[in-house]
Amino acid sequence: MNVKFEWWQKTTVYQIYPRSFKDSTGDGIGDLRGVIEKLDYLVELGIETIWFNPFYPSPQEDHGYDITNFVDVDPVYGTLADFDELLTKAHERGLKIILDMVLNHTSDKHPWFLESRSSRDNPKREWYIWREGRGKNGKKPPNNWKAMTGGCAWRYDETTEQWYYFHFLPFQPDLNMRNPEVKEAMFDACRFWLDRGVDGFRLDIFHATFVDAEFRDNPRCWTLLPGETHNRAFFQEHVYDLHRPENFEFAIELRKLIDEYSPPRFLVGEIQGTMDQLRRYYGPNNNGLNTVFIFPFSSIPMNPKKIHALVSEIENLLPPPYTPTYVYSNHDRMRMIYRFSNDPAKAKVMATLQLTLRGVPYIYYGEEIGMPQVKFSLRKSQDPVARKYWWMPITQSKRFGFSLTRDGCRTPMQWSADPNAGFSPDPEVKTWLKISKTYPKINVEIQETDPNSLLNFYRRLLKVRRDNIALQEGTLQLEPPSKTHLLYFRVHPDQTLAIILNFSKKQLVLPAPISTPSLIFSTHPKSQILLQYENSGDILLEPFECVILK
Repeated sequence: MNVKFEWWQKTTVYQIYPRSFKDSTGDGIGDLRGVIEKLDYLVELGIETIWFNPFYPSPQEDHGYDITNFVDVDPVYGTLADFDELLTKAHERGLKIILDMVLNHTSDKHPWFLESRSSRDNPKREWYIWREGRGKNGKKPPNNWKAMTGGCAWRYDETTEQWYYFHFLPFQPDLNMRNPEVKEAMFDACRFWLDRGVDGFRLDIFHATFVDAEFRDNPRCWTLLPGETHNRAFFQEHVYDLHRPENFEFAIELRKLIDEYSPPRFLVGEIQGTMDQLRRYYGPNNNGLNTVFIFPFSSIPMNPKKIHALVSEIENLLPPPYTPTYVYSNHDRMRMIYRFSNDPAKAKVMATLQLTLRGVPYIYYGEEIGMPQVKFSLRKSQDPVARKYWWMPITQSKRFGFSLTRDGCRTPMQWSADPNAGFSPDPEVKTWLKISKTYPKINVEIQETDPNSLLNFYRRLLKVRRDNIALQEGTLQLEPPSKTHLLYFRVHPDQTLAIILNFSKKQLVLPAPISTPSLIFSTHPKSQILLQYENSGDILLEPFECVILK
C-alpha cells in the first residue's frame, strides 16, 4: 500500500535567529531584508524550510520572546511588507517558512497585560493568571511553584495586591488559556500568519501552556537541575505546572486549526519531558502536533551504542507514520561543534547521522560552517537568564552540556573575513553581540572554495538527501551496534540504502553490507571505501568516514 508523505515529513529545517543572521541596515542587528539577501545561499545549501525565532514587536528583554503584538513586525527587523516580500521570494524558490508562536505568555508591556494589572475588575483581568497570596495579608506566594529558570514563579503586584504567575521570567506573565477569549485571540494570531501564507509554527514551551486549575503545590524532590527526560527541577516535581491533561487536548485543537488550510501546514512543539509524554503530544491517532522536538538527541555523546539505544527507543515510540525530529543545537543550547571538541571531522559524523535517520532534521544557523560557542561573562550578557545568575562561578560546562548564558550560541553569522565577519554593511558598527574571533578562518566565503569544508559537506549530503527517495520516505532498520561504528538501512519499495558511520580514529575493514555496492556519498570526497571490495568483499573506511551505499 502506498503511503502519502506530506512535505513536512520529508523536509530539512534551517533555524534563523533574526538578530544574528544578516544586518542589511548597518545598525549591528540582523533583520528581514538581510534574510532576503541570503535566500539564494539557503537554496544552494539545500535546506527546504526556514524556522524564524520571533520578530514580533517586543521590548527585547528576552529578545523577542516577550511579545507586545503577535500580528506585526518589530521595527528593528523591518516591516510587515518586508515579511510579505520575504515570504513571497522564499516560496518562489521552493522554500517553506515557519514562525515561532508563543502561546504561553506575553511581555508585561503588552496592552493586554497593562489592562489586566490596572484593576481587579478590568475586562482583561482574567486574561492572565492572578491569585490571592497566602499568609498574613496575602504577602506569600499562592503556592510553591518554581519558574523554569529557578526561583518563585509568582510576582506580587502592588497595584491590585494580588500575584501573577510566570513560567519563565517575571516580565513574561503567563496567559490564562482556560479563558475562551484568550484562546480565540491566540487562534486569531495564528490565522493572521497562516492567511498570509506561512507554512506552520514552532510552539514555544508548549508543555507549560496550561497549569493546574486548583493550583496545588508541587511535590518536593531532591533534584536541583532540569533534565531532558524528566520533570524535576529546583527540588520539586513539576506535576501541576507542566504537562497538564489540557495541554494534550490543546494540541489536538491546534492541529484542527492548521488542518483547515491547504496546502498542508505543520506544527512542531518545544516540549521537555519523558519520552511517553512527548509521544502523547502527537495525539492518540496522530491527530495532535505533527512533530515535537526530541531533546535527548541534542545531548547524545558520540558513542555508537548509546546512539543506537536512543534511536531504537525513538523508533519504537514513534513508528511510521509518526515523524521524529533530530536536532543538536538551537538558540537556547550550546553549539553542536563545541560538544564534539570543535572538530569538523566529528561534526561530519554526527551531521551524517542526523541527516540520514528517519525524521525531520533541524540545522541551526552557522552549524553548517562549524560556528563556535563563544564565551561571555554572566554579568555582561544580553541574556536575562545569565544576568539572573551573575554570581555563579561557572558560565558553561561541556561535560554537563549547559550554558548559563545563551549569548554564546547566538553570535552573528560569519559570512566572510571582512570586518564584522561580513554580517553588517558598516564595518565599524558595534554588533549586538560580539563576533567570534574565529571569523577570519571560519566563514562561508572561505569554506565555499574548500571542497573538504564542513559547508561543502552539508551541501553534498543535503543534495543526496533530496535526490534519494529512501532518505525521505524509507523506513529505518538498525543493525546491532559496535564500539566503533553504526550500520543502518533506509528501506523504500523503490530503493534501499546502507549507511555506515565510523566513530573511531582508526581505519575499519568491514564486510560489505549489500551485494555489489556502489558509493553515492562519503564524508571524504576522495573515498577509497571500495578499493579492495572486488578481491575480498570488504569495504575500507578511513577514520571518521561515513558513507551511503546502494
